Amino acid sequence: MRCLRSHGTANRKREELSMPHCGTTGDENYSPPREGWRGGLSRRKDPPPKAAPSTPPKRGFSRESLLQWRLLSMFTVLCIFIFIGTSDSAPGQSSSQPPGRGKDTLWFIPHTHWEGAVFKTREEFLEIGLPNILKALYLLKKYPNYRFVLDQVAYVKPFLERYPQEEATFRKFVAEGRLQLVGGMNIMPDDNMPGGESFVRQVMYGKGYYREKLGVDVTVGWLLDTFGHHAQMPQILKLAGFKSFWFFRGVSSLDVPSEFLWQGIDGTQIPAFWLPHGYGLLYGSPGDRLGFERFMQDRFEGLGRFARGTDRVGLAGADVSEPEEHVPAMVEEFNRKSDATFTLRLGVPTDFEAVVAKRSDRPVISGELNPLFQGVYSSRIEIKQWYRSLEALLTTAEKLGALAGWMGLPREEGSLWRAWEPVLFNLTHDLASGVMTDHVYEDTLRGYQFSQRLGDQMVEESLNGISSKVDTRGNGIPVLVFNTLGWTRTDKAEVEIGFSEGGVLGLKLTGPDGQSIPVQVLAAEHYGDGGLKQAKIAFVARGVPALGYSVYQAVPERSRGELKSGKETGVGDVDFSSDWWTGSTAQQDSGSIENQYYRATFNLWTGEMTSLIDKEGSWEVLGGPANVIAREPDGGDFWELYGQLHGGRNIAMTQKHSPPRPGMAVFSNQQVSGSGKARSGPVFSEYSVSHPFGSGQFATTVRVYSGVKRIEVSTRILNNEKFVRYRALFPTSIKKGQGVHEIPFGAIERPSGLEFPAQNWVDYGDGKKGVTLINRGIPGNNVADGTLMLSLLRSATIGAYSSAPVGGFEPGISSDSGLELGKVLTLQYALVPHSGDWRDAAAYRAGMEFNHPLIICKGAQHGGILPKRWGLLEVSHPNVVTSTLKPGRGGTTVVRFYEATGKATTGVKIKFQAKIIVANEANLMEDAGRKLGIQNDTLQFDLGPYEIKTFQVQLQQMQGH
Repeated sequence: MRCLRSHGTANRKREELSMPHCGTTGDENYSPPREGWRGGLSRRKDPPPKAAPSTPPKRGFSRESLLQWRLLSMFTVLCIFIFIGTSDSAPGQSSSQPPGRGKDTLWFIPHTHWEGAVFKTREEFLEIGLPNILKALYLLKKYPNYRFVLDQVAYVKPFLERYPQEEATFRKFVAEGRLQLVGGMNIMPDDNMPGGESFVRQVMYGKGYYREKLGVDVTVGWLLDTFGHHAQMPQILKLAGFKSFWFFRGVSSLDVPSEFLWQGIDGTQIPAFWLPHGYGLLYGSPGDRLGFERFMQDRFEGLGRFARGTDRVGLAGADVSEPEEHVPAMVEEFNRKSDATFTLRLGVPTDFEAVVAKRSDRPVISGELNPLFQGVYSSRIEIKQWYRSLEALLTTAEKLGALAGWMGLPREEGSLWRAWEPVLFNLTHDLASGVMTDHVYEDTLRGYQFSQRLGDQMVEESLNGISSKVDTRGNGIPVLVFNTLGWTRTDKAEVEIGFSEGGVLGLKLTGPDGQSIPVQVLAAEHYGDGGLKQAKIAFVARGVPALGYSVYQAVPERSRGELKSGKETGVGDVDFSSDWWTGSTAQQDSGSIENQYYRATFNLWTGEMTSLIDKEGSWEVLGGPANVIAREPDGGDFWELYGQLHGGRNIAMTQKHSPPRPGMAVFSNQQVSGSGKARSGPVFSEYSVSHPFGSGQFATTVRVYSGVKRIEVSTRILNNEKFVRYRALFPTSIKKGQGVHEIPFGAIERPSGLEFPAQNWVDYGDGKKGVTLINRGIPGNNVADGTLMLSLLRSATIGAYSSAPVGGFEPGISSDSGLELGKVLTLQYALVPHSGDWRDAAAYRAGMEFNHPLIICKGAQHGGILPKRWGLLEVSHPNVVTSTLKPGRGGTTVVRFYEATGKATTGVKIKFQAKIIVANEANLMEDAGRKLGIQNDTLQFDLGPYEIKTFQVQLQQMQGH
């Protein structure tokens, strides 16, 4: 059976299944953690495939290159000192709590921050970084007072695999608490742009490995270098079993204390530990007594501005930094000083957390810790498109795998984790942000391509198995339409139908109830006798059940009744009658497309949308020409819009960016073409145009589908300019509106004029009406002066390190592919004008539907125990979103829900179309908790505003499988 989704990832090539170089743990032969660990991974029984031919060989490191790396690390430390010395809160300024009180303590926490990949590949950083763990073990053996911290599974796991003789020693120090594992994730991810479910997989993979391999439950949240944090993180961290959150970036001002309680949008609080001077404050201390004393005194006083108690903390480590052997002796000597104003204590994070927990003076700080480094939201935009598409693909594979398992088909949990691991690794904050060098960028794409191939394979296998259980009998070619979301939906669908016999002149499509369904031909190929050889058709599938399917029949016809010429035929390789040209520049200058919800009018020459009417609310949506692309000069690097990175930036940014103005930008409607066309059909209406855009090219296609409340846009840009950015502009007629952005598992109001990362959508409205702008892997959004703006792409490179070799960056390493020169990039987004506010419009559903298209399968006719229309569950409240359905441990099924509108909801009912044996509430690690009472195979529970709940359900296997 051939199965496909209604769209593919932009700018992607398919290759044969092979293991990518970057999709490994550092070994050529990657294998996931062994079967049985609590993250749910299993080892493959068949040997992994060889690396792709395009994968470059590993780069070896000579003694000279390792020496160079040490010099670069020293330079990193120097940069830390410069940051401290130039900060408004630099050490040496007056402290709010003068020293001299004997009980004051400075906690000294040695660590190393492993970079994962950014200026060097995963393997290159491992070869540099793994010896640092050896040295840490050496120091732990030699100095009983020494402590050390490690932060990422993708760093620890390869060490234990490559140095098996050290595992016993490693385990010993972990058990003693002298070597502390923190973070509990595969890497240190970005948490703003990737989806919430991928963050949950980070935790399951990371904490699961530590639990199984080392018997440790990691409780220290550790996102030191991540570029800002959304306001749902406190709840996510707490539900994953974390007891603290350590971070460096995102507070609103320097008046924030270093220890506080961070409160999320649902009310959850978690102890937060802000590092105002970064995670390398105590690293690089002098090896002589007097120098060491001055160094520590200076840093202790510098922390006084932020301290609210007698204990202060500083981390001693940098990017892939080597542990410092002089530290244990220097600390002991410092503490022997009779005139010392404070005590130095070597420790681990939980030591300091225990001290702070006794205090009652920590303030509660609510909201998000954003935005930081706003250029990363649109640098190397293909990276963002890749991970948004793969998140959808792999969660779809999980959902279908859970359904297949219930039907008695094999569950591929091991394959799922093999596909997830490269994605999880590539969501490390630097790679997700797109700030890497060219060779690391190519390595990152190989990881995504591997996950894509494996994910597609799992989806197709599950769909084939599920379809085999369905009664597909009828009078045509069975076409199964699958809906992987948690509500019944109506949406577009496309399928290719082929015929081996001649004389097929038409095509009829019938639905599950036998009713005829309108179709529109996208492309057709004919035999010599005029009969159809194959045709690609579009149709609207109505009422497809939640986490289920509907069966359609494509019936060949021997007449042309279903393929009439003229405007009803549609678009593509089909002949049109002469009245087709009435919608083009051959006869007129403007044209319109419409469905029952919207009417959009365009300047056929330029491509601008000149009017957009919301028919239900009878209002003009636009306040000016829309879907105009602005190209602006942008001298920034990968990190910053219009400027260069200051790596020590830790305060949320407040610089506003207004809509671009004439004279300051070039606009797509300043050039014209005679190619503009507006055309209509029984399934969709479409406007398209293509014309030069400066030295490049611009093309856009806008569609509205019958019965679908969404205006879809696909824009293609060929860029030939260096150091520019492109934004899509949608001026609205709304005055004094409010912007709301989707964040993982929720939404938040944000101030106007600031560039923020959104998940699937941003909404601008006044409560009576509004506009939702949906994106597909284009997270950078801004609302200013009533204009919705979507940051499509940037042409940028690494700038901050070009003259200073730091953090692994070496002169001569290219990042020029980030200029996006000569590339045709396809950007997909959509508009949903609406009455009421974003809650009334269910923007959260619209965003998920655009990013999770219906899946289409063709098959043979056969009987089956499942009917022609079926769905797994029904959810009682529209504001309750089904976030995931996946295979769980021990043959269970895990399902997760969240409240999407910020309103408490009682009496939520989830009715399963399967027999529930037992159900338990669970945490994000899928540990079973409170047992639920079940009536009529229905879960019943309450949800607070933006609350997330996970359930572990044992379903009775489908009878007759």
